[in-house]
Amino acid sequence: MKTLSALDLRKKLGTFLDEVSLQKEPVMITRANKPLAVIISVEEFEEKVLRKGRESRLKGISQQMEDWKHRYRMETKHLDAVQAVRDLRNGYGRS
Repeated sequence: MKTLSALDLRKKLGTFLDEVSLQKEPVMITRANKPLAVIISVEEFEEKVLRKGRESRLKGISQQMEDWKHRYRMETKHLDAVQAVRDLRNGYGRS
């Protein structure tokens, strides 16, 4: 990973943005030799940050569905899901 100072980044921002974007190489930004931030490409951000959030949301939704299924198990045990889908397709139950 390339490292550069905040001052160097200010001087050549466009060049470093192109580098990160095209070469997919992250750049660490430092000030007074202390790391402050990392610039990464949009693709890497989507892959590492957004996908992680999506996975945790899906796990939460899945758990909510399981909780609902257990809570309403007795009320829904007589329902036939296949028949319910067929009825919806055929227009039964529509107002």
